[in-house]
Amino acid sequence: MRPGARQAMAHQGHYAGALSRLLAYAADLGIISVVYAAAIAIIQFAINTATPWNVELKNGYVIVIIGQLAWSAVYFGSSWVVYARSPGMSLLGLRIVRSNGSTLDPRHAIIRLIAFPLGFLTLGIGFLGIIFGRAHRAIYDRIAETAAIYDWDAEAA
Repeated sequence: MRPGARQAMAHQGHYAGALSRLLAYAADLGIISVVYAAAIAIIQFAINTATPWNVELKNGYVIVIIGQLAWSAVYFGSSWVVYARSPGMSLLGLRIVRSNGSTLDPRHAIIRLIAFPLGFLTLGIGFLGIIFGRAHRAIYDRIAETAAIYDWDAEAA
């Protein structure tokens, strides 16, 4: 067995650390931004080409910002409900489970999605549990009774 496979199996099921969660979130933000920017560009091109109007969509418009927040909610919500992980979490080998270790159900995934903004609205204080807590749980994890764990595919490793 390769050393990487041993290390992956050793961490499987352990609480995900702050750096892993941050990198997964950064990857998700990159995906969200690229897909949304492409969609806005396509919509703008279609309107400018197919109509007599010349539309200039920029990031400063409130409707564009609301659209990006809505797209982010759909992105995270659908991936958490269906797969118990976002694409960024998949890249880093993370998965969301219930705090008791059971599989994440749609109800708790939705609660986590609704509570997710609290990490930001508390000016970052809601994320301190990820850094200092034994279970590395943010405020939204505590509210939704969830935890992020390492879930590498040991066979693939």
